[in-house]
Amino acid sequence: MASLDRNNKMLLDLVRQPGNSTCADCGIPDQFESTLWKKGKDNKQFLKRIFLLSRKDFTLRYFIKEDSKLPKAVISMKDFNAVFQPEKICHAHGLQISYMHDKRTRNLFVYHENGQVIVSLFNALRATRLAYLQKKHPTLRDNDLVPQITGHCLKEGYMEKTGPTDASELGAVFIGTESHSYSASESSGRSTRGGRWRCGVTLHTPEREFVFMCEQEQEQKEWLEAFRKVISQPMTSEDYANEATMKRKK
Repeated sequence: MASLDRNNKMLLDLVRQPGNSTCADCGIPDQFESTLWKKGKDNKQFLKRIFLLSRKDFTLRYFIKEDSKLPKAVISMKDFNAVFQPEKICHAHGLQISYMHDKRTRNLFVYHENGQVIVSLFNALRATRLAYLQKKHPTLRDNDLVPQITGHCLKEGYMEKTGPTDASELGAVFIGTESHSYSASESSGRSTRGGRWRCGVTLHTPEREFVFMCEQEQEQKEWLEAFRKVISQPMTSEDYANEATMKRKK
């Protein structure tokens, strides 16, 4: 099942649980606050954090303590995504929140014991993201904006990646609906760590070239297909806006 279909099915399953259905149809307030369990970056333990969603400035903030005056992070709805991830978070009500920070994708893994709370949060996040898109693109119809509210991960896994000095690193790679100013190609025979790249993938972006290596040729083919599928998608209004911003900065 595709990730988007799977995400929608999980939302429907949660909504159908006793006590959750009314929450999916309720009005979304200008401000939404909830205490969630968030996975730590270093120790990987889940700790309670306070999340505050605001439609006034289209942001999601989270605080370490209830009396904290400054948020730990301020997440803009500009580059935002949320999907259900119960397997990855190991909880039936797990949610993955993704956003851009310093040109890198950051991920927050959260859950709540009560399914009604996570359904309410997901609906509030989508409503806030839609309100942001409506303000940014006032001439577009809601039918054009709704598909841009949240995206889905086309492929996820590990590949070996060269660093700035051609030293190899191992990390996870996620493919969603990214900028279309990319191209992907096979790469083989490139030297690194005293070895050779046999199942490599080169991703060309406006800023730099990324070289990845897969363990098997089949993995290489799957990654190339996934990259090309994203690149071939029609550009959205957000893509055009981001492209214009990049050109102005040059």
